[in-house]
Order: sequence, then C-alpha cells, then structure tokens
Amino acid sequence: MRFRRVLCAGVVASLVLLAGCSGVEPDRPSSQRRSSPAASPAQTAQPSDRLVKVATAALSTKRLRLEMLRIERRPEESVLRFTLTNLEKGLASIDFPTSAASTGNFDFKLIDPVGHKGYTPLYDERDDSVGSDPSVRSAEPGVTYDAELHFPPIPEGVKTLTVLTPSTAGEFTGVPVIDASTASAGAGTATLPIRTPQGEVSGGVYDLFGIVEDPVKVTTTSGKEQEVGLRTDVLFDFDSAKLSDKAAQVLDGVAAETKAKADPAKPPIRIEGHTDGKGTGDYNIRLSRQRAQTVLEELRTRLGAEYRYEAEGKGETEPVAEEGGADDEQARQKNRRVEVSYQIRQRTPGTATASGGQHEQVGGAEGQPAAFRPSDGGTVASRTNEWKDSFGTRKARRMDVKPFYRDGGYLVAVFEITNLAGNLVEVDDYGNFGRFEEFTVLDPATNVRYMRVRIGPENWGEARLNLMAVDPGWAVFNTDVGTVNRGFFYVPAPPPGVKAVTFDAGRFGRFANVPIAE
Repeated sequence: MRFRRVLCAGVVASLVLLAGCSGVEPDRPSSQRRSSPAASPAQTAQPSDRLVKVATAALSTKRLRLEMLRIERRPEESVLRFTLTNLEKGLASIDFPTSAASTGNFDFKLIDPVGHKGYTPLYDERDDSVGSDPSVRSAEPGVTYDAELHFPPIPEGVKTLTVLTPSTAGEFTGVPVIDASTASAGAGTATLPIRTPQGEVSGGVYDLFGIVEDPVKVTTTSGKEQEVGLRTDVLFDFDSAKLSDKAAQVLDGVAAETKAKADPAKPPIRIEGHTDGKGTGDYNIRLSRQRAQTVLEELRTRLGAEYRYEAEGKGETEPVAEEGGADDEQARQKNRRVEVSYQIRQRTPGTATASGGQHEQVGGAEGQPAAFRPSDGGTVASRTNEWKDSFGTRKARRMDVKPFYRDGGYLVAVFEITNLAGNLVEVDDYGNFGRFEEFTVLDPATNVRYMRVRIGPENWGEARLNLMAVDPGWAVFNTDVGTVNRGFFYVPAPPPGVKAVTFDAGRFGRFANVPIAE
C-alpha cells in the first residue's frame, strides 16, 4: 500500500459542497438547515456512569438524548445497541445522516483507537444502513426507543471502541464490546422496527491514517505501514546526491525509528526518490534514483543486513502538491523528497501493551482507550472571528476551546463554535466543504505539527478535499444566531510527556497552552 494524495475527479458541482470525495457513500446534494437556539451540545442528562449525551443531528432542528449501551460481537457481524429519546415537545426525526441523500440512515462509525481501525456500518444495495429503520416513523416526545446498527466483525481482544455520531454529541468513547451470548435486553420503552436488507450487504474496515509534519520530514502512519517523507532540501546539497551536513543527524533518527517499528519478516524497506517538476524527465529520474540509493546505503550502514532494501527513482511523476499556483515554491519543496516506507511489526492480538492497553497496539503512540467523557470540561480559551461576506453581511463566530484528551494512540481536539451574527451554512469557514481541514495541533517545544486523522484507503482524495476524517462528519448542525456547534477531530497523539499543545484554529488564530486532560 502506498500513501498517495490524489485529486478526486468528475465531482458534480452541486454535490461537492457536502460530500466532496468519499470512499464509502456517493456524492450527495446539500440542503439548507435552520434550527432554534439550544443548550450547549456537550450538556448531558444522565449520571456519568451511563454513556449519554444530548445530540442535534444534521438536517434536523430537534434535540435527542443518545445513550450507547454496548457493541455485541458476533461471528459474522457486530451490533451496536443504543437508545434515542426525544427531548422536544413535538415529534422529532431520529436519523443521523452524513449527507442529505443519506437521510433515513444511522451513519455512525466505530473507531478502534488502539488497533488503528475504523468501521463503517453495513449497507445494503439501496445504500440503507442495516439494523433499525429510522425512516418509518418520528420519535414521540419523551419516549425512549431501542435501536441497533450492524457493522463488520470486531476482532477478539477488543474490549472498548469509540462511536462517532454525525451530531453535536460527537464521539462516545469507552463503549464496551461484549460477546453476543452475554448480552442483556434493551433499555427503552419502545423499539424501532428492523429493516429487511435488500440484496448484497457490505461494510468497511479501514486503517486510520495519521500525518505528522516536522521541519525535516512528513510521517504518515496506518496500523500496518509507515512512510517517512524526508525533505531533500535538508538531506542533500542543491542539484546533487551528496549528503548535506545536516543529513547524518536526520538519518540517525530515521534509522532508530525504523529499527523500533519495521518488521524484518515483511520486507522490503522501500526508498523512493522524488523531484519537483523542474528539469527534464530523464534528469529528474536519474537524480531521484541517485538520492534514493544514497539514503539506502546510509540506512543499511545503520540497520545492518537484518533488513532487505529496495531503492527507486520516480522523478517528478508522483507529486504530492500541485505546482504552478500561488504557493509554487512551497509545493515544489514538498515534492522534493525521499520516502522511506516499511511494514510495521505487529503484536499478537489480545496481548497487553507496554502501558497496559487492552489489545494489540500497532502504529502510533502507546496509549489506553479513553473512558467515556460525559462532558467536555470548562473553556480554556476563547476568541471571536468577525468579517463581512461578499454581500456585506456581518458575520461573527466565537470559538471556545475545551481541554484536549487522549484516546488510545490519538489526541482529541474539542471545541465549540457559537454563531454571534449571520446565519451559518454547511460550508462555514473551517476548511473545504464544512469540516475542519484547516485546523491542526502543534507541539511548541518541537515544532511538530499533527494533522487530522483520516479513515483509509489513502486514495480517497487530496488532503484539501472532503475526506472521511475522524470527526463529526459535519461542521454545522445548528445554523441560527445564538446557537452552538460542538466540534472535534482526532490527530496522532504527541509523546506521553507532552501536557499542553498549541491549537492552530485557522482564521480563529492560535491558542497556546491548551491542556491535555489526564
């Protein structure tokens, strides 16, 4: 598997606004949404020993109480059991779509933050989620409905997972996984009807991809493979395959990490050289091949004969950034690179990690899966962004940053955005197509930047498009002035010793010293 970021093609303009490029669901049309003012979306209505949050879903103006009960492991599938309660005085729709065309579905996802996997629901040939059917009725006020949603099988040894909901409730960490034979009855006073699937049923199990950037390299990690993109401007003299004075220290670090993670039983360690688009094709292929071979020899000197190595020059044929635009020089710099990739050594499923984790730990930093968090804690920083749109209408948003926290091998960035002036729309200023692409997390001590975690495969689109990220799936649920939208996204976890980070929130600016909750 190669980590490539390629542009999605042929997306109809009217569909792009919501769906962008997606590997699970088709591109789907947008729609306008309005909602009445509501309480803070992080508010809960039950004791903390129950997995309960209040949720507003997209395409709806109603508040529902969601409670996650358990995930039942079966031989051929897994079943998420949960309840929904209508908190409004009138009827409320009860689906949780990720686009207008998926109305009538529960588009939840399961995340294994230790095993670095993402699970999408089972869907039938009509693109309906398998399990309870939310399209046949609306929820009566005050009634608690039992519901279920089916997923691919969960491996043995996994004891808890995180459930992602496309709502203001966001993520439910610490949802227990049990064997179906030990499952108890539901908790509701009514039960949603179960769909009869039409045709073939299929679901997805994907690697999670984390990207970490520092001044000398970009590291992309999944549960199985790691790729380190070394900047050739740091490694080599200009227009040369001769190593620079800084190269030895950089390659020492790469070799140490490779030795710690690479599996000698799954060769080879691949080294690929890449150039920018300047120069002739033949020249670029030759230079990139020479640079790849130089890095191969340096790694072999440091790692020895236990590993097998392969080197190849790609020239300018596989760029990761588009050249010729306003940021041409930055794009060319990104394209000048040497990539080192290898298969990651796997632990036996069900064994404890060095930090006492619940099941196999692969890829990212060691860490326990988070327990359920019924609330986000107090606001640690706030800032207002104000501007006028193209029609001269004043718009203003306030961001309230909450403490971040760790979930397995990841850090969860949590915040609320309050609409102070001007109605919101789906694509409201947080990155292309309304998600949080422009937000990142920085370690100020090392200048390492942590990017949003994505759910594979890696060719779902260039990073600037609407990828399937570990986030709520929408940026906007409530649209009226005075309403609040809770947001979150996952990034690879910084080292355990890091207790605070900088939140780079795009047009909201940078928030320093955001604490990482214990």
